[in-house]
Amino acid sequence: MTARVWITTITALLPALTVGGVARAAAPDTDPLPLYVTSISEQLDSRVAQTLAQLDGSGRQLLALRSYLRSASHLAGRWSWTQEQIEAFEGSPEQRDLQQEIDRVRTAFVAANPGFELYVNSQVRSLDVQVEHWNKNESVKAAAEEILAAAQALILSPGFPANRPEQAREALKAFLSGYRPVPTPTIAAPGLSLHGQMRAIDFQVHQGGRVVAGPSTATIATDWAAAGWAAKLDTAVRAASDKFVGPQASPPAPWHYTYAPEAVARDQAATADNP
Repeated sequence: MTARVWITTITALLPALTVGGVARAAAPDTDPLPLYVTSISEQLDSRVAQTLAQLDGSGRQLLALRSYLRSASHLAGRWSWTQEQIEAFEGSPEQRDLQQEIDRVRTAFVAANPGFELYVNSQVRSLDVQVEHWNKNESVKAAAEEILAAAQALILSPGFPANRPEQAREALKAFLSGYRPVPTPTIAAPGLSLHGQMRAIDFQVHQGGRVVAGPSTATIATDWAAAGWAAKLDTAVRAASDKFVGPQASPPAPWHYTYAPEAVARDQAATADNP
């Protein structure tokens, strides 16, 4: 649904919104968005507010907050591991099982494509790294500009209850929960990446130390589709292992597969969400 349609819809619903618990309204002539973002984040897992504070600009914060709201029911279970959890995973039976599945795919791929190999970064993607990526990613930047403009238009619309902060917060929450970003960010909001629990694997095709097909949306049409590496990788994955689901369809990422061993597959089915 477009931003304009959502603004119209939310504006029509404003009179029915109930009063909640924001302590104060934003002062006149100040940007109210930071106050609204803080108020909404305080209703979620405490890690949300801590992470939002590290994101550059209101647009990126709103875009991430949208994902957190949409994932609220399973946020705790999906949140990226702490350093202690990452260290506990290293050398564990779970890590060995994952490495075994990766090696099976590599073996099948090399057998079918002599002279080429698969590279996998087997490190857990920490929350700090996810924040860094979010602040630098071009698709996030473009989508953040769009959601910021749409949110500002909502706040400036005639029916927006700017002098009733509780209702204003609920109106913005409803808007964010239903908003569809354009363009679709190519990475998940910090804390929600499946790489943060080593439940996602990005395969790269290498030849003699040279990247032939890497994890870049700019090369999907040429390196992955036209050159056939997407199909060749998928063939190897399906032939070698039943523990990977993919490739990711939206946004397209032919190198990205979800790792879903039996115990995790049930959880994936119950909590699957495209932030």
